[in-house]
Amino acid sequence: PDGRIEVIVPWSQGGGTDRATRATTPTWAETLGADFVVQNYSGGSTQVGGERLYNAEPDGYTVAMWNMPQMQATWLFQDAPYGADDFDYIGTHHLDPTMWFAPPGSPYEDMAEFVEYARDNDVTVGTTAAIGNTALSALLVEDTYDDIEFNLVNLEGGTPTRQATLAGDVDAAVNQPWAFNPDHVDDVIGLGTHNSEPQELWPTHPSGDLGLEEIPLVEEGFGQWKLIVAPGGLEDEYPDRYEALVDSYAEVFEREGFRSRTEEQGGLDKILQYNGPDATEEEVRSYSEFMAEFESLFERF
Repeated sequence: PDGRIEVIVPWSQGGGTDRATRATTPTWAETLGADFVVQNYSGGSTQVGGERLYNAEPDGYTVAMWNMPQMQATWLFQDAPYGADDFDYIGTHHLDPTMWFAPPGSPYEDMAEFVEYARDNDVTVGTTAAIGNTALSALLVEDTYDDIEFNLVNLEGGTPTRQATLAGDVDAAVNQPWAFNPDHVDDVIGLGTHNSEPQELWPTHPSGDLGLEEIPLVEEGFGQWKLIVAPGGLEDEYPDRYEALVDSYAEVFEREGFRSRTEEQGGLDKILQYNGPDATEEEVRSYSEFMAEFESLFERF
């Protein structure tokens, strides 16, 4: 490389995607022998950053750390000008489960109690994106029970979601445990994860253990992937640059400095999950099919 490589983060600073990117680029700079600059382009549930990546030159000097399923939602439900075929894939980074939180002092301690509370009270639920895994979790819970209705609020990212929860501005919020930041484990109530199995990052119950198996996807469980994406055409036009990015990124996960840094970042090392380009692209297409199944819910939302 003879210039800096821009890493697009389609969220504001301080959220999970931003923190994961900044934990990764120092080691990636070492393995590639390049300088990276992280740029935040928030808005549109990642579409603002997505369009910047889509319009960038496919020369190897622009990549992004993006999220699934938010990226799929932009082309499935938000009329984004791009789709899965418009990008080249470098690799995955980590998979963060979907989890519910409540402000301190709330009159409920877990997800089952919150559902009971919502039957008799007007409740506001904050989500990290207009359409994505957090909104889907809230919609699935609401849709399961005929006698509850949420006031859903899009808080556009992990940082405002965390702030709203800590301040008590919402009755509950949906985020990911690492993205919310486990440093706040004693500051808020962990209501439960949208899963049937426990997760390592936050001491809370999976919804499957709370008698909420009837909520779709609880038995399967789902979360948010982070992945590295490049503008489409890079692999064809500059195969050597593409391979350099792929190989150097894979090497990041073998470096002790990166592992130590992620361990210090609230246990990020526990959810790291690297997959190469082919497996990453397959996951992108699988998530597209997965999100399309819930089109009717999102249209109502």
